Amino acid sequence: MSSWLAFQFSPASLLNLKELDLAQKLLSTFGCSMIAFIVKVSLALILELPSGPAKTSFLLGAEYDLLHQEETGVLEEKWLSEYGTAFRASTYYSEDMLVVAVSPSRCLSLASIAMVKRKVNYAGSKGLAICDCNFGESSYRFPKPQDVRQITTFLMGRGILNVEGAIHNRHRKALNPAFSAKQLRQFLELFQRSTGRLVAKWRQEIDNPANERSVLNVTAWLPKITLDVIGESAFNYKFGSLDGEETELGTIFENLFVESRLYPRKRQLLYRALRRNLPASVADFLLQFPTKEEKRFLGFLNASKRVARPLFERASNEKNTENDVQDDDHKDVLSVLVRANQEEDPRKALNEDEVLSQMATMILAGHETTASTMTWILYALTKSPKDQERIYQEIREMRELTGNQEPTPQDLDSMNFFNAVIKEGLRLYPIVPNITREAQSDDVIPLEFPVTTVSGDEIFQIPVSKGQRVMLCLGMYNRLVQVWGDDADQWNPERFIKPSKKNTTLGVYANLMTFSAGLRACIGWRFAVMELQAIMFGLLEKFEFCPPASGELDEIQAVPFGLIIPMKRGKWKEGKQMPLHVKTRK
Repeated sequence: MSSWLAFQFSPASLLNLKELDLAQKLLSTFGCSMIAFIVKVSLALILELPSGPAKTSFLLGAEYDLLHQEETGVLEEKWLSEYGTAFRASTYYSEDMLVVAVSPSRCLSLASIAMVKRKVNYAGSKGLAICDCNFGESSYRFPKPQDVRQITTFLMGRGILNVEGAIHNRHRKALNPAFSAKQLRQFLELFQRSTGRLVAKWRQEIDNPANERSVLNVTAWLPKITLDVIGESAFNYKFGSLDGEETELGTIFENLFVESRLYPRKRQLLYRALRRNLPASVADFLLQFPTKEEKRFLGFLNASKRVARPLFERASNEKNTENDVQDDDHKDVLSVLVRANQEEDPRKALNEDEVLSQMATMILAGHETTASTMTWILYALTKSPKDQERIYQEIREMRELTGNQEPTPQDLDSMNFFNAVIKEGLRLYPIVPNITREAQSDDVIPLEFPVTTVSGDEIFQIPVSKGQRVMLCLGMYNRLVQVWGDDADQWNPERFIKPSKKNTTLGVYANLMTFSAGLRACIGWRFAVMELQAIMFGLLEKFEFCPPASGELDEIQAVPFGLIIPMKRGKWKEGKQMPLHVKTRK
């Protein structure tokens, strides 16, 4: 139940003068002759929910506030405390939005809800009487909204992250062989070899007389190793980032997201929000007039495709001449994509643009996210020297077993506290703390933890109307007291060794929503975990990480903009910063 309403700007009652001026400028961009705009208003079904943060602006709203808070999680934690795990909030143009700290009933994930619609009944028992779990095609009932797909398409094209329904299912089936556990084990040696190169580079930096404090900005280094790893493992391509080779992609990556956070423009955000509430044909036409940020994202996509195209063409030609090699012998990402492109069955095939978009997606999602996670884990261990020392002792114990041999996947998995630290880092610092979905039809969202309506009733499911915008706060779920205990907002890796407080099973790894869940879960999560294990093992074995004597580590903030970016308080123009005093272990 949603309707299209045209609001005219009337004095004072709706907009203050600044907003009126902004709206007029915004509308002039579209060449509109009338001072009017179209806004989608969701009605009725979520009105029973408690209201969340008060509306401070007619044009802006909670999404804008979250995007522009100085530190990730501050507003989310405040709202969770004040309004509970599900509440209403306004977004751009006063559109109603449902905000949920993800913890759906039993095995059901809000990130990929699969439901069979039944008659809504508030008196039902915890939602299980009115829904069935069916992780098939119906799992796509809550797709990404139009505006989210538009901005990510500028960034990654028509890759797996930006398609829905049957197309996403086709992409996932094509890529799955490249991310099997068996295939990924073959990459461990590459992870370890690359870590050795990073260790050598850091030793050179530490021994450099010009670096008297032995302080390294690790967030400048870690993306280099992960970019080299994804290039070589997925596409047999050497970026040479660790060796200091200047590449177009490396330059673009440097400030791909930072500039958006440094120079946010309300007009651009309102323009993007307006596009989401327009008919698809009109919204697609307006994409011909991208914002400055979208042009920057498109620059990355085009640069990625320029790198990817010759690799793809060479691999395609090689496959055509290798008639004696079985397909099963080649399951790296590039080989899998070539095979999908040459597939005759349209239900399994990927066209060239889809293949190039997958490669752009893997380059971005396969390196920046992992590098950021490592940055925050090193930050946490620097703040928790006892935990860092405990890991080092565990590494020494492993070395007594393996000698000069590098640890195997089984060896790494057997290190209980080491893996608990990785899980705790992923829990406290989810790289994408919030995601947004939209109800494809009238539906019901079951909840494990009840919420109280404005009329005082306790409910375990929320009916939503077609088109309802839903913000899923993955970071809020990762800090729910009901799931993680009273110290949910504190660093405590021990929680993953002792039995959890609540026996929930959600997500694909460690009961976390960091990699999302269901059919829309991160397809490369196993790759990311193994890469984290290998690189963190190598760095923590060779180095000790301490706070710089200058105290600058205390200035670090987790600044939100898509990803969580480490920056110094009041010094954002310095870009991404994570200064750590790095000492070589004897």
